[in-house]
Amino acid sequence: MTAAAPSGVVTFLFTDVEGSTRRWEADADDMRAALAEHDEVLRAAIEAHGGWLFKHTGDGVVAAFASPKSAVDAAVAAQRALELPVRMGIATGEAEVRGADYFGAVLNRAARVMAAGHGGQILLAESAAGLLSGVDLADLGPRRLRDLPIPVGVFQVRAPGLRTDFPPVAGTGCESAHPRSSDSPCREPTRLRSGAA
Repeated sequence: MTAAAPSGVVTFLFTDVEGSTRRWEADADDMRAALAEHDEVLRAAIEAHGGWLFKHTGDGVVAAFASPKSAVDAAVAAQRALELPVRMGIATGEAEVRGADYFGAVLNRAARVMAAGHGGQILLAESAAGLLSGVDLADLGPRRLRDLPIPVGVFQVRAPGLRTDFPPVAGTGCESAHPRSSDSPCREPTRLRSGAA
């Protein structure tokens, strides 16, 4: 069953296949079949966790959820089942529904957080991470992401069955822009919280 479009404060999940251009060029038929399987895995995981898949982006999707926990649960379920290396980004904030689409700054943040990651990785903006409990998150620190005016705190989801070792996330740290202090947006990365996913 497909969920209704959430409104107001919404959590968005963006996904993208890492290295898709290379895969298409190497073997278009294999990639076409792999992408069909990818689309089905994501659709099933999103719908099973109450999400609303509202956009395909070629080799990724965008979905909306009423809660960050549901978005994380869908992302974890999808990552465990996906064969292609898919990077995922999640952010929470106010968005406006217009027809079958959404508009708002939160979508830009979710897309930029996703783009900072690697295939197999689930990243969250601090806007979503701060609303979660019972999820194992590693604080990767604030990052300056393309076209965003202020650093975004980035967190990685850790869950059984998911890879945890990745190269550093994209975006620049803000070490030189701000001194590190407890109230600075550029603090030292720490482990945020641990719990069962």
